[in-house]
Amino acid sequence: MCKIARMDHKLFLSRVKQILLQAFGNRLKGIVLYGSEARSQADPQSDIDLLVLLAGPVDSHDDSWTCINSLYPLVLELERPIHALPVDQAEYEAQEFPLYRNAREEGVREPVYSL
Repeated sequence: MCKIARMDHKLFLSRVKQILLQAFGNRLKGIVLYGSEARSQADPQSDIDLLVLLAGPVDSHDDSWTCINSLYPLVLELERPIHALPVDQAEYEAQEFPLYRNAREEGVREPVYSL
C-alpha cells in the first residue's frame, strides 16, 4: 500500500490482520478501526486508531509492545502513527467502556476467522 490521502479501509485492515496474525496467532480475534480515519475525517497527519481484539487475558504491557513492534514497518510506509490498543475481546463485546461503545458505533471491524 502506498501513502495516499484517502485510505482504503478494507485493504489496510487486511494488511494489519496479516501482520498481527503472525504476531499473535490464534489469540487475534478481530481488529476495529475507529476514530477520524473510520469516520473518513482524517487528514494526512492524523493517527490511525485500532482496537486489537485478543483472546484474554491481555497483558497491556507485553501485548502493546507486540503491536508496536509488529506494526512499525507499516507506520514507516504510511508515514502516519498507528495507535493499536490491545483489548480483551470479551470486554469489548460487553461494551462496558465508552471507548468500546464508540468504536462499535463508528468503527470498521475486520474479524479474524479460525480455520
